[in-house]
Amino acid sequence: MVKASLLTGPLARHLYYFLGFQLVNALVHLVLLSIIAFFHFLLDHRLADIQDWVFFHGWEILGLGKLLSLAVMSRFLGVLSIERRPFFSLIQLKKGIWRKEVFICLVFSLLGLIIIGSPFQEPNYEFSFYRIVVNSFGVAIFFLSEAFLLLALNEWMPLKRGQWPIEIICFSFLSFVIHKSLFVFGTGWDGTVIFHLIMVYFFLKLRGDHAWLHSCVYTVLYIVPLCVFFGVDPLWADKFSFFRFSHTIGGVEVGVFTVLSIFYLRRRRIGYS
Repeated sequence: MVKASLLTGPLARHLYYFLGFQLVNALVHLVLLSIIAFFHFLLDHRLADIQDWVFFHGWEILGLGKLLSLAVMSRFLGVLSIERRPFFSLIQLKKGIWRKEVFICLVFSLLGLIIIGSPFQEPNYEFSFYRIVVNSFGVAIFFLSEAFLLLALNEWMPLKRGQWPIEIICFSFLSFVIHKSLFVFGTGWDGTVIFHLIMVYFFLKLRGDHAWLHSCVYTVLYIVPLCVFFGVDPLWADKFSFFRFSHTIGGVEVGVFTVLSIFYLRRRRIGYS
């Protein structure tokens, strides 16, 4: 009975849907790369040229793949809800009530990393408005698509008490390993991605209720600036960033501020329950 429960319980079902989402993402990614390679070979481009093109357009490819994957999974997740338009209802009803503690966490973490990293302006930086926009939207889509999937799963298949932190940690590691293996052209896949995911997932549930507002604000005001302007970017690293850190900012540094933020929220009694 225990073994059957592990295979069919809410956490196991979440894992099946989560892996299904990642599988669809991998298939879409491979299809996109195949189409790109096909047209490049028609133009008689070298393999190195194709690799460079994929690297420079990595966020467009990743963002498009995540959106298509989420659209496909929405068809499967929709059957779990009694709403006629389940995903629109999820967005409307699960915004949540803003809590200032989230803003305190992201400001504290961002300023702390800036102080530790001692950034300096990249002298050879070439401004590109398009690249900034693509980078920003790509990072936001990457993290928020994962968050939205978990929000839907926890709304329509609630977990038992105590399973939420297990899901946060396991799914963060799984997502990191899968994307690091899939997006081999990325130069900045490290522990920072894991801790970013942990916080994005953690903010989905404050004071016992599931909502997307805090994860969205955290992603837009903390993760996106780190990636776009300071080079803590899983795909491009600091190749196109306006600033570079004098001292390396990696998983250890981001992990410390992640732990401190969770500890602060728990002490304020607004963490998950």
